Amino acid sequence: MKLERANTSEAVAAYVLGRLFSGELRSGQRLDLDAIAEELGVSRVPVREGLIQLERDGLVERAHYKRAFVSDFDDATVREAFELYGMLSALTNRRVARRRDPAVLEALGKLDESLAGCDDPDEFEALAREFRRVVNVAGAGNHLRALLRTFSGLVPVAARFAIDDSLSDERAALHAEYIALRDRSPAAAGAAALAHIRLTADNAIAALHRRGIFPVVTQGDDWDDVADVVDESDA
Repeated sequence: MKLERANTSEAVAAYVLGRLFSGELRSGQRLDLDAIAEELGVSRVPVREGLIQLERDGLVERAHYKRAFVSDFDDATVREAFELYGMLSALTNRRVARRRDPAVLEALGKLDESLAGCDDPDEFEALAREFRRVVNVAGAGNHLRALLRTFSGLVPVAARFAIDDSLSDERAALHAEYIALRDRSPAAAGAAALAHIRLTADNAIAALHRRGIFPVVTQGDDWDDVADVVDESDA
């Protein structure tokens, strides 16, 4: 396989993510930088940079300059990423609901209408990302936006499994967010974001189990703790 854009660390990270989510890579497996570079037709520099991105997602551990390993990749890994993303998304939702910007609400209303009639997973994913982008731009400052941009790897890739397998659930959850934002209720908007992110995580994990990528089901989560943190942050 050769990358179309040979020197992009993002493309390398996407390639490794694809292998993780296809089950080709497993927890503890060594990642050979030279082998990846040769396979993709790139230098070791973008490979190293791509693995650094995945390290921030908790998916890769770099033990040495030339050695890297797949970290624990299981239910807990995915759920923790969504927990953090859910906290930030709830915060931006609450801010947008409180600010009550008519232009933002109009843009979200149009997206909600488009999502209501969309059954194509690719188009739905693009619309859902635009919905989140509009909220984030309107509700987040520079620091918060920078934090949100770090969730560009594991979360969207896992979320796509939820869209493919549970598109109607995703549509309903996004619509619930829009209603709370339209009604200008910060508490309801934050709760809707958390409920949506939790639903996406649950459906993505279930899909990964059905595909045999996560063979062992684990029990329990800390979603109540997440909701408590978000509520306290807005006090």
